[in-house]
Amino acid sequence: MDFPEAQTPLTRPAWVRAAAAAAAALGIYAAVLGHYVGAVAGSSDTSGYMNHARLLSWHYIHIPARTIPGLPMDGATAPLYIPLGFKPAWNGDGLVPTYPTGLPLFILAAKYVAGWHNAGDVVIVLHALAGVFATYLLGRMLGLGRPWAATGAAIVALSPLYLFMSMQAMSDVPSLVWTTVAVVAALRSRGAPGWALAAGAAMAVDVLLRPTNLLAFVPVALALGASPGRWLLLATGGLPGAAFYFAHSLLTYGRLVTTGYGDTTFAFSAGFVPGTLLHYAVWLPLLLTPLVALNLALPWRGGGAGVRWLLASWILVFAAFYSTYVYTHQTWWYLRFLLPAAPAMVVGGLLVARDLLSRAPAWADPGRSRRAALAALALLVSVLGMGTRSLHPFIVGREEIRYGLLAEWMEKNVPHDAICLAMQASGALVYYTQFTFIRWDAIDSGNVGRVEAAIRRSGRPLYAVQFPSEVTESDVLRKLMAGRWAEVGRIENVAVWRRDAPAGP
Repeated sequence: MDFPEAQTPLTRPAWVRAAAAAAAALGIYAAVLGHYVGAVAGSSDTSGYMNHARLLSWHYIHIPARTIPGLPMDGATAPLYIPLGFKPAWNGDGLVPTYPTGLPLFILAAKYVAGWHNAGDVVIVLHALAGVFATYLLGRMLGLGRPWAATGAAIVALSPLYLFMSMQAMSDVPSLVWTTVAVVAALRSRGAPGWALAAGAAMAVDVLLRPTNLLAFVPVALALGASPGRWLLLATGGLPGAAFYFAHSLLTYGRLVTTGYGDTTFAFSAGFVPGTLLHYAVWLPLLLTPLVALNLALPWRGGGAGVRWLLASWILVFAAFYSTYVYTHQTWWYLRFLLPAAPAMVVGGLLVARDLLSRAPAWADPGRSRRAALAALALLVSVLGMGTRSLHPFIVGREEIRYGLLAEWMEKNVPHDAICLAMQASGALVYYTQFTFIRWDAIDSGNVGRVEAAIRRSGRPLYAVQFPSEVTESDVLRKLMAGRWAEVGRIENVAVWRRDAPAGP
């Protein structure tokens, strides 16, 4: 397959002006991200990644459960003591993290530069900036001129979905970056075989971030071509990451090839496909502009056959796999699973648009007219702006920061020997505090008697942490753990309760 050469460099004065404008735009973008980001230990995913990073820094993956005397963690009581982001160890040695190691490794590295308080923010913001640049670079590698490639980078940067996932400690934006880097490096290896080594290393990082990113092997393979030498370099580059993955899996989960998620086959079904395809059709044009619809013509238009099939396979492999996943169709931000293919969607749409406009008058073609390029960019930004105004992607960073504020308040106002009923905050309590907690969602009529008896024998105070959604989903304080409860604190919209007296004798 033939791939285009990079476009002819600009003359130096134009290059200087373009570089200055790009640097200024990225600087403003970084400042906005830095202001709103909250990549901390918060909800299930984010606390899971941050706790995993902390464990890696201790060179120990198994941690003991925080139990109440007289109520050990056994087969009957295990769910009571498992925080979000953890599972019982395969060999009975405490608890182990469920989330992959890629993002925790980045956070651990940043910790030595920025400290634990800022490590997550640094990792996510740097990846968010890198994702914008990687999209631009991909467009240039596949034959887009600078105005078109810059438009693609702007679409990704301003996408409500991309912004939403750039506000929290999640692996989706890093997955976009390393998938794109792997493909770009594989393309570069056609002219300089040494880049295949970098492509292999990037693929290894990608799989460490999320095991299903192995799907990126399809576009990487097409970009690499059939050269045995390049394939050998690809394998060599990926070998250290693969060795780490196998060693970590064996020590943590007792098997060489597995993940902390366990058996997830139940979460995939062909029955989800129709609803998910409709979800794609409704939301992707809003999240990545209507240009993504032009990818339907990509097999026939948009450049050479090599480029078209590379991008089409990249989009299709991720879209098809996640169309069968139970969560993808449930809400707009679950389309985050498609972010590794977002640069391909954007660049593919732009290539088709360029092809369609190639016969238009020069004044109407963004590739030949600066005014047309600015008008097209303004139109696309306005579309993305409507999505941002309605979806509020910047709020999530503040919502994540609540967990740290909650833990800080509890450290100052709750006795350190207290037992806390918690669910949504359980992962954050492990990260920020030493409180013993019980998962309220694991309490039922079969174990509540043992739980109550252990709490009373311990003589320790009982508290509860409830987020607004937990209040509506559960009535555990009134029905199962009944007594005289008093609200003793409220951190934003999170309530902390104290039981002053249990119900009954």
